[in-house]
Amino acid sequence: MATVAAAVFAGWQVRELVRQQREVKRLETQAVSVMWEPTIAPHKPDASDGSAVWVLEITLTNPGRMPIDNVHCVLHFDRPVRRLRHDGTADKPATSLNLEQTVLLGGSTRSWTRTIRARFDADVWVTRAMRATVSFDDMHGEPQTTSWPRKAARRPDLDPHRGLGPS
Repeated sequence: MATVAAAVFAGWQVRELVRQQREVKRLETQAVSVMWEPTIAPHKPDASDGSAVWVLEITLTNPGRMPIDNVHCVLHFDRPVRRLRHDGTADKPATSLNLEQTVLLGGSTRSWTRTIRARFDADVWVTRAMRATVSFDDMHGEPQTTSWPRKAARRPDLDPHRGLGPS
């Protein structure tokens, strides 16, 4: 009887270990993330058309232990933006910006600096209304996607009823 109990206990421990390993892999995959920070942010429009220039530092992170590949990051904006290139040219207006990385090692980051021109809005800064999607293949070659922020934030600066009615 003791042998059977020991075998059942050992089987339960192995099953629990496998479950924990799967959970760790799932969390590592879901934690592949992108963040953005304005290194230069305007306080008013700097052009006659009401637009301004932002310089963004964008950082992609793979916190997992294994590399990921075919990484495609898309930044989504709430208004058209134009990417300004180092040679002085500007891309056509678009509501998204694409970034790619062939392989991102486990536990590493990849950063990009991008300069954009967009309509200036003192109530909703372009960087506060951004979203991002990261698509990649995990260590098994399975396609994965994460989105940031994970869900829409409740932001007073985007509330259309703000300031209407009693507080």
